[in-house]
Amino acid sequence: MWYQDSFLLHPNDRRTMDTRGEKHYLTVRNVRASDFGNYSCVAENSLGRAKKYIEVSGRPGPAQFHSPMYSRYREMYNLTWSIESFPLIEEIRLLYRKLMMNESYQHPGRWHDIILNPPSTRSESFRHIMTYTIKGLDPNSVYETIVQAKNRYGWNEVSDIFQFYTLSTDMPNEDVEQTLGSTAYGNNYRALNRGSDLQCDLPLLGAILLSLAAAIWRPVRQ
Repeated sequence: MWYQDSFLLHPNDRRTMDTRGEKHYLTVRNVRASDFGNYSCVAENSLGRAKKYIEVSGRPGPAQFHSPMYSRYREMYNLTWSIESFPLIEEIRLLYRKLMMNESYQHPGRWHDIILNPPSTRSESFRHIMTYTIKGLDPNSVYETIVQAKNRYGWNEVSDIFQFYTLSTDMPNEDVEQTLGSTAYGNNYRALNRGSDLQCDLPLLGAILLSLAAAIWRPVRQ
């Protein structure tokens, strides 16, 4: 049995339920905002009952960083990250801070908070690559940064912390402009396994396929 937010689901013109061997599938086509929520599948037999959950959300996926760890410059760093979101990303929040380090301790400095407005462009795909040059950094230092994004469905989870290093002297290279760019490519959704919960950030349009193996949930006599 499949549930959405504790309500029992039944097949309709956009929703189908299939069984293939020991696996049970729920497919939702032409996904709408009303399809977002917590889904669960319940398996039951003479030995007991078990349940698994999945969250379907329209919020952006968490930022993934793609920059090298070491900057080419003494006082600036080119940060690149990607975010998956089908609706337009409305706002980016970037925070960074310096780590005070020596042989015996590590102490973080204060966060610098930057609000960025991404380009208002739409692509058929929804993975957005963005870049920003952080300036005014201290040479030969260690920094850490996090990124968060917002679309019309709300803010995503804060990214994992990413550390980078500035050099003591600049490496030869062309001039770097402070930019915020965005491109989009690919056509995949991201599923994040967080403990017992699985969160999927999916496009507003298209189809979703929720697959759970009954064999995993079938209670086993100890």
